[in-house]
Amino acid sequence: MSVTVSKATRYTLLIACLLFCVGCDQYTKKIAFEKLKSEPAITYFNNTLRMEYAENTGAFLSVGSRLSKPVRFFLLVIANAAFLIIVSGMLIFRWQMPLIQFIALSLLLAGGIGNLIDRVFLNGIVIDFLNIGFGPLRTGIFNVADMAITGGALLMLVSWLFTKDQNAKGNQVESSSTEQVTPSTTE
Repeated sequence: MSVTVSKATRYTLLIACLLFCVGCDQYTKKIAFEKLKSEPAITYFNNTLRMEYAENTGAFLSVGSRLSKPVRFFLLVIANAAFLIIVSGMLIFRWQMPLIQFIALSLLLAGGIGNLIDRVFLNGIVIDFLNIGFGPLRTGIFNVADMAITGGALLMLVSWLFTKDQNAKGNQVESSSTEQVTPSTTE
């Protein structure tokens, strides 16, 4: 199933995604800084949702936070910016990709920009403030940009699995239609 969407519509979708995700991310981080920084965690729904301020110097789940500051800067600012430029190029120049992939890359770009803004303007840290869990089973502390990145990655995975499944079905149909029929010879 293929959805055809014009270039203008896709670019409008991209800009809306960027404005909404980056805007919400930066706004919620500002509120977290102002309201949660010096306060104990606030919990909702019997501690299912917890809001607590955290400064993350690493990547996802603080991976890399113990690396030296220059290495973290290279990996989390320079390499991340290069990756975001590549994703931007894909969205601009390969805009005819399947819509689900376009949306997935748009979310990855928006989330990456949101966290990159923090790293550049907050001396290498990212503000996190959300935590979800049931009893002892909890997520790491995350933010809106992380949700966009996770959503984009999951959509890309779904797209890849769907495309892989469609390609496998297409190959089966193609191979069955190209089988040669040998005419029988009757004497």
